[in-house]
Amino acid sequence: MKKKMVLVLSLLLVATLVFAGCSKNNNKPSEQASSSNSGETSKASEPAEETIKINAYMSSFGDDPKDTELYKLWKGKMEAYIGKKLDIKWNYVNSDDYPEKIKLTLASGDTPDIMSGVKDAEVMFQFGNQGSLLDIAPYLDEYAPNYKSYLESTKFADKSMYTPEGKMFFFGDGFQNDTGLAGSAYPALYRFDVFQKHNIKVPENWDEFYDAAVKLKELYPDSYPVNSQEWPKFTDALALSNHTKSDIYWNGEKYVYGPTEESFKEGLMYIRKLYDEKLLDPEFLSQSQDQLQAKVTTGKSFMLPLAWGGWWEKYSVPDQGVVWGAAVNPKNEKYGDQWVLGPALLGKTIYPNYGIMISKNTKNPELIIKLLDYQYSPEMIDLMHWGVEGKTYEMIDGKREFINKNGDWKENSDFGLGTPWTRQGFVYAPQNYSTDYIKYKKVQFFAKGQFEEMRPQEGMGKFTSSETAIAPYEQAPVIRLSKEDEAKKAQIMTAVQTYLDENIYKFLLGERDLSEWDAFKKELSDIGDYQSIVDMMNAQVSK
Repeated sequence: MKKKMVLVLSLLLVATLVFAGCSKNNNKPSEQASSSNSGETSKASEPAEETIKINAYMSSFGDDPKDTELYKLWKGKMEAYIGKKLDIKWNYVNSDDYPEKIKLTLASGDTPDIMSGVKDAEVMFQFGNQGSLLDIAPYLDEYAPNYKSYLESTKFADKSMYTPEGKMFFFGDGFQNDTGLAGSAYPALYRFDVFQKHNIKVPENWDEFYDAAVKLKELYPDSYPVNSQEWPKFTDALALSNHTKSDIYWNGEKYVYGPTEESFKEGLMYIRKLYDEKLLDPEFLSQSQDQLQAKVTTGKSFMLPLAWGGWWEKYSVPDQGVVWGAAVNPKNEKYGDQWVLGPALLGKTIYPNYGIMISKNTKNPELIIKLLDYQYSPEMIDLMHWGVEGKTYEMIDGKREFINKNGDWKENSDFGLGTPWTRQGFVYAPQNYSTDYIKYKKVQFFAKGQFEEMRPQEGMGKFTSSETAIAPYEQAPVIRLSKEDEAKKAQIMTAVQTYLDENIYKFLLGERDLSEWDAFKKELSDIGDYQSIVDMMNAQVSK
């Protein structure tokens, strides 16, 4: 799947900057429809259509999407939107080399009109403040109404996207979810054929989870009923249900250090109980994904509290009667509704650490911003994610479904759309949740005492509350520290995290007793003053 994702991302990255167009002409968009470079007229005595030249610098995985039908449709719509032809010169840079080469390009002062961003907003802020990048903030009201609507609906956008002086140096990566469901691709997975055979209730909370594990151990004494993937980890499942995290996190009001919270310790105690009673595979911290798959397909394990939803199909062996299905993650009644892993944020959201930069030297900033903003319009999002009705999707019972005749999404990929589990359309257009989850296969999903056939994300969205499933840290204020403070944070927290990980393993595997937890917290504080980092981050929020 990695090879597919690389190919798709190449297509996505390459094509994106097309939008990013810029111009060498000083006319404003409202004036451009009737302007002409040469002053010559067409046979109908109309001004010749102007061509705008754009220089785009971008990361590339080796593919070029310009021959795809989707690219051509996109380009045609962009040209119609601005009333001009686009002549784009692409400057491709290998993705491995891009982070360093873009820094050199920005430092040189000779910057292309459009530049693909780097996954480090600090770099973009740095060169923006140094004068290499266009401040797009003054243009938003007039030229970027679509993008502005994303900013307005994003929590803490005032802190994450702007400098303290109110400047903005890049278009942030967008996300759109109009389903009304805060779905997640990480449910619990259970071997439903065994549960149904022995009339065992599929768990909905941790007490029922424990009871089911005990019953399965009695029925299959040579098994370890509970297991866990390499990632997500078992500890993540308990942290989500206990409303904490294994690092510094935003709790909705302030930043705190999760491992020192009582709820974090309670999660470790639960896992340790399963381990001591031989209900949990003793190799759950060290096994590979292949080793886990061998166990869950041969009756050695039956329960995974947190897993990627797509694995149910690999874990099932239908001709041998091995049937895995999905369910909402077990919750801790003490803390209420569980948080979910990787939720689909509702509405429109901007992610602040990735985007498109515009050169300060560009000759027509209004046109560039207008082009980029068009990517955030409903029309272009629709095209880039769904394609064309009758060719890439069809309407079934009033809802869109992708056409996938040969089962490997080749038709859509050839058209220019992505393959499953990768972003659809062009990279910097907002991601569209409805076209992401719909490419998953339907699974038997258990909730509210019954089984239904649906996609994992649909089940996770339908049977969790969209108001409570999203952890506060999923929409936290972005903290931008100085180089000195960032270095201090890295030095302290690296040492603290290393010591934490080592001792969590000891606590879980019985090498250290949980009665020593308070002493351990003191040791952790002696390793590094994590509280000073928490205080520093909260001080930044209050500014």
